Amino acid sequence: MSQVTHRPEYSQMLASIAVPVLLISPDHLITYANDASEAFFGRSRRRLEGHRIDEALIFESERMNAALLSREGDISAQDMELKTPHGVIMVDINISAVAKEPDWRIAVISPRNGGREHIGDQRDSGQQQAMGAPAILGHEIKNPLAGIKGAAQLLARQVDEKSRALTELIVNEVDRIARLLDQMQKLGRSERPELAPANIHLLIERAIRSLRAANRAMPEISINYDPSLPHVYIDADGMVQVLINLLQNAIDALHGRLDGVIGISTRYVMSGALRDTDIDRRAIKLPVEIAISDNGAGVPDHIVDELFSPFVTTKRDGQGLGLAIVRKLVQQMNSRVLFERDHALGQTTFRLLLPVASGKASA
Repeated sequence: MSQVTHRPEYSQMLASIAVPVLLISPDHLITYANDASEAFFGRSRRRLEGHRIDEALIFESERMNAALLSREGDISAQDMELKTPHGVIMVDINISAVAKEPDWRIAVISPRNGGREHIGDQRDSGQQQAMGAPAILGHEIKNPLAGIKGAAQLLARQVDEKSRALTELIVNEVDRIARLLDQMQKLGRSERPELAPANIHLLIERAIRSLRAANRAMPEISINYDPSLPHVYIDADGMVQVLINLLQNAIDALHGRLDGVIGISTRYVMSGALRDTDIDRRAIKLPVEIAISDNGAGVPDHIVDELFSPFVTTKRDGQGLGLAIVRKLVQQMNSRVLFERDHALGQTTFRLLLPVASGKASA
């Protein structure tokens, strides 16, 4: 067993994550294993730490075994056959570099446990345990966010009124992201966000403005609002993040297409009801619908049933967390997100079903 080298101080943060997490040194040694790793491997932390990562993780795929020792980029793989003393099991694995020390890596292992939930199912499951990765990312992102906010505030004193609107956008978005990072670090807990009445159209416009500032080229956006809609009962910041994630997915799906169009519509529908077991088993009506559609290539059939699972992605540079976060945030707001693909029209649509501000009574 090799000597464990100095490591970044992540033990307190990684310890609380409910799936196996390993911290890997530049020379491929496991320098920290959380409690879930001890249970998963059936070995104590002392027996894991100091061993090479390719001694602890042995896959049926030789290509995957070789990738464990590669530093060419992050690894995100699903349905991998992992050898254990009790036989071969199926896992998803994500290995990413530590932001401030890129030679160090963090491995998050998600046992499959017999399959994923179906897309429309909003029940809690072991999936939320794999959301520990955003907690790590949040820790890494908060410091540079503070610097960005400070720079924007200084710049605001030196620019004209027209440009000041952009600096205000930066400050507001940094504050929103910081609040959302706090939420993502709590995704594995049962705490609910603070819900309040909100105008959904104003939140959609906030999301569009943020995306226009972040994307040099935007597809055409076709908007069809129902101005008579009542306020919805949601977490405003969380809903803006949901909208940004879904709209960014549509933008990515239309990359390179000259005829790409994103559709955004709102309407009042007689939807089903979402059962809330925490409030006397009452059913919450979800009559406000937001539909976000695009005419991109769509989602490959082999990942449709796992679309909202962590680390499932077809994007070369993606980490597969966007829709998983959407699902969790929507669930926390007593709402629902649905996916559909119209092959005849060549159109992909995500539908958000939301409760109205006065809609907490029984159905």
